Amino acid sequence: GKIGMVTLRGQIAGGDLLSGWCHQRDLLFVHRLAAAYLTERKQFDTVQLFEELGVNCMVIDMMQLDIVNKYKAQRGGKMQTVVSVRQGWGDWDRPNWTDLKNQIDLAMKKGPDLVFLHGGYADRLVQSGKPERIEVIGRALEYLRERGFAAGLGAHALEVLTACDERKIEPDYYVKTFHHDRYWSATPKDRRKPFSVDGPRQLDHNEFHDNIFCLAPEATAEYMAEKTQPWIAFKVLAAGAIPPLSGFKYAFENGADFIAVGMFDFEAEEDAQAVRTVLKGLKRERPWY
Repeated sequence: GKIGMVTLRGQIAGGDLLSGWCHQRDLLFVHRLAAAYLTERKQFDTVQLFEELGVNCMVIDMMQLDIVNKYKAQRGGKMQTVVSVRQGWGDWDRPNWTDLKNQIDLAMKKGPDLVFLHGGYADRLVQSGKPERIEVIGRALEYLRERGFAAGLGAHALEVLTACDERKIEPDYYVKTFHHDRYWSATPKDRRKPFSVDGPRQLDHNEFHDNIFCLAPEATAEYMAEKTQPWIAFKVLAAGAIPPLSGFKYAFENGADFIAVGMFDFEAEEDAQAVRTVLKGLKRERPWY
């Protein structure tokens, strides 16, 4: 499929694990284990393996673009990048267009193929409830278009997308979390709170604790059924809680055009095969975009 002028395979590699950024729920060692495992050589070997398996694109944070660019310089790879842009990690509660614009310019200088507004950052802008902060989203999308990019909108919260609709803010494509909730650690439906995905972790098992990333999957599928923009679904395995065949089938059947999948090297071949298996005879109502 295509987003703008960029041709992508249906399976995209998620970028979190490239840097050892792991959702670990209550297993405190996982992040450190991943960081120790992912040496530069292992990072490069992993990206090379993705390419060998036919995965031609990664969704990454702007900080990770240097890793992929260094890999391509040293090994001659052709991995494409869908890069999230945002203000600095500590500046999200003080939205500043000048700073965001500077960060976008910095990312563009490093040669991304596609660019989108970071999902967690967009969540915070909408969660504030302040119209001037939500307008930052529209301003960012227009700036991306001015610079010749298809303008993507990232989000964990469905409220981000509906708030943009209310203000006639239209992205060229979506990067939205999407997974079912049929796994043990999913927060019970009656205890889910809007925007909690990036909120504080609770000790109560029935509250959020780094364990759910699409709070309303049915509503998300219903919303996206009416949209004609391409949709990259991410966190489709709920950060490792859902088996690949189950998560991929749910995402594609319910409207996702592409899936971004965080993978260690030892998972990549199994995941690539799972995508091929799921796409054979797949039935879905939403047209492919």
